Amino acid sequence: MGDNTIGDGTRKQTVPQQTQQHFSASSPIEPLECVNPKKPRYNSSDKWKQAPMAESTQARVVAGSSSDTYSSPPHSPTIIKPEGDQFQHQLRKGKYVSPVWKPNEMLWLARAWRIQYLGGVGVQVQPSRGKTRADKDKEVAEFLNKHGINRDAKTAGTKWDNMLGEFRKVYEWERGEKERVGKSYFRLSPYERKLHRLPASFDEEVFEELVQFMVPRDGRTVGSRALPMPPPVMTTSLLGFDTALDGGLLGLHSSSSSKELRRIGKIRMTWEESVTLWAEEGEHHRGRVKLQCSSFLNADELMFFDDAMVGSTMEAFEDTPLKGFSVDTFVDGQQVKVFGRRKSAQHPFVEPSIRSMSPMEFQDPTDFYMACLRVPPTTLPSLFELSWHLQEPPPEDYRFPLRRDVYRDLPPGKEVMFTASSELLDCRAMVYDMLGPMIRTNTSLSAASATGRDSFIGLWDDCINRVVSKFCSVEMVIIRKPSSPLTDQPLQDRWPNVTGFVKNFCLWRGEETDRSREGQLDPSSTIVEKLLWSYMDLPYILGYYAVGYMVTFCALSRSEDRVIMTDLYSVDLSFPSERLKALVPCYRIAGLLPLLADRCLNSVLDMQFPFSDFERINLGNGDIIEMTPNTVTRSFSSKKKWAMVKEIYDMLDQRIPHAEFIYRASEIDSTLVFKPRGCKFKPLNHGQLVEALKYVTKALVALHDLSFMHRDLNWDKVLRRCDGENEWFVTGFDEAVGAPQIYPHPVASTEARGTHAPEMVRGLHGVKVDVWGVGHLVKTCGLTNLPKMLRELQSRCLDQNPDQRPTAADCYHHLLSASSTATY
Repeated sequence: MGDNTIGDGTRKQTVPQQTQQHFSASSPIEPLECVNPKKPRYNSSDKWKQAPMAESTQARVVAGSSSDTYSSPPHSPTIIKPEGDQFQHQLRKGKYVSPVWKPNEMLWLARAWRIQYLGGVGVQVQPSRGKTRADKDKEVAEFLNKHGINRDAKTAGTKWDNMLGEFRKVYEWERGEKERVGKSYFRLSPYERKLHRLPASFDEEVFEELVQFMVPRDGRTVGSRALPMPPPVMTTSLLGFDTALDGGLLGLHSSSSSKELRRIGKIRMTWEESVTLWAEEGEHHRGRVKLQCSSFLNADELMFFDDAMVGSTMEAFEDTPLKGFSVDTFVDGQQVKVFGRRKSAQHPFVEPSIRSMSPMEFQDPTDFYMACLRVPPTTLPSLFELSWHLQEPPPEDYRFPLRRDVYRDLPPGKEVMFTASSELLDCRAMVYDMLGPMIRTNTSLSAASATGRDSFIGLWDDCINRVVSKFCSVEMVIIRKPSSPLTDQPLQDRWPNVTGFVKNFCLWRGEETDRSREGQLDPSSTIVEKLLWSYMDLPYILGYYAVGYMVTFCALSRSEDRVIMTDLYSVDLSFPSERLKALVPCYRIAGLLPLLADRCLNSVLDMQFPFSDFERINLGNGDIIEMTPNTVTRSFSSKKKWAMVKEIYDMLDQRIPHAEFIYRASEIDSTLVFKPRGCKFKPLNHGQLVEALKYVTKALVALHDLSFMHRDLNWDKVLRRCDGENEWFVTGFDEAVGAPQIYPHPVASTEARGTHAPEMVRGLHGVKVDVWGVGHLVKTCGLTNLPKMLRELQSRCLDQNPDQRPTAADCYHHLLSASSTATY
């Protein structure tokens, strides 16, 4: 009855007479002919020619929009369906797209999924066991169609995934942030929702429907009101171990088949469980795991996260030719997180299926408990109280909650750091990151089979060093060193096997060996011999020494002129229960290290000079400085730079007083070892400033006599000796060259403008650039109310004209005469 043609950019459609009368009676809109001026993309003669439609179902094309349709661009016609007819797509810019979901449609979608999760009265739903996600999406689409919502399975599944993500954000807001802000999500303005990164809109009735089955029940009806935060003591009831499928999963056809199955390979899981893969002939891309009689993790039930990060039970076929194989298939190379769960007769209660729970139910409060345990104590315990302090477990309110079945399977000693609960809370991060590596057993490692110290390093780090670093409230840098092969090097200048730096102070150290050997120093001796006490009145520093599985925590302190060691607590890491007990002293030690570091920093303000006997500085570009109590080792990334710096120091050949010199050089390692060892301290008063400048100018006099200039004087290159002598000396002769130079200094013209003499940027410069550096030292010393003598020296040395500056000898004699008269 209708004639519909498209051509030459004009689209015309004849409307049935009955439809025209209907619109004229009920609406002011008159039947119009919509002309689209846009040039058509295709020929109208074949592909886009519309087939005739029945009068009862033919759509009417009008210009503009109606209350029954969605808005369209001005150049795009709007298709209006007769009342009662549900349409599937909307035409936008020449393409058919799915229309926007209305609140009542989302409400029916939530009800459909509630039936999938919990079932419904009078609703025929297939058992969830054995159903894939595609089957569920299909049933949901059928449910929607029965209730007048025409959506296909793909569209409904996509909307459900998106709606879950928005629901989670709204639920978390209602659960916690609502109390802090004081407003429910549904009372927030659009601007406030955008400010807090919340969904732009989410219907309150849909939210209430989702809460009924997506939120855990505690024996009472759960409404849409905000749920309270968990109490300080939080316990939980279910835990699995994260396992990644490292190998590729190969193919087995998804449909049931009677073909003979063949074994095609294995996959290795992180918990050392090999699982055989099976496939039919010609299948190589997807595969199933045989679950029947599987001993994976000794678990009774396996779960995994699907692509939507929804926990799903890894189920097996029962009556088909694929009996015993997993229902779900996996793509080759896919990384799958697998969890195992055991069922015990001692606990007759039935836990809800993972498929019926949302991942939001399994909250991870690890960060909350870690933040509580990282709070350091108010005061440092004395050396006498330290042993008891290290063995004191944390308060019960701050012990990590574990799911009940995993807590039950942990070895003895778990109660000092963990607790069990029936709540749906789970410290998964704590288990995966710390507890899992600790209790993992390496059956191939023993005192007899160990090939050396390296065999135990993983065990020591997992059980001791990583735990201390995790519980420390400030950043802690752990450096591990191999045993020094240099026998001629003094023991005090050899790095400990493990050093831990907190605020640049080496307050944690360890000495390790796989077993005691005749003629070899014991770790309990070397940890003392390698320590130079440079921490002033600090009561102690902490560390450990290990011989194989035996680890002893100790405190190192100064008694008169020697260092003494006090044993605090010992553990045998060969037993999992002892490894768990090591958590308590590690947690206590981590709380004391920031207090010790603050004590060192306060000593500097009290005009004392504590420093770290071992120190490591990264200069960038691969250059590293490592300091021991008596030496400074500099490693170069370039052989060329190593040779250039060595040549400069060889030319000076210790002819410069109060300057560092090369003690040992290694071309193989590209390292230079310097003496003496210095510390970076600026003068604390005018007297120390004068003394420092006297040493510097005296070194410059000798340097200038050799027609050399330093060219980079600053307080990073002027250090104070650490061996008790009040001597200041000059370091860093990397930029030293013969004088004069006619070319500009590249560093002065780019990176450090303002810290070098101005003539170095222009070109020709001589030894007076070092005199400018002396004035710069006075200017940047950090002291106020400088005496007149120092102000005059600074003014003369910083003169823009090099000829007007004094010589280094003039500066030295000026400072010498000033110190003798004590005019400062």
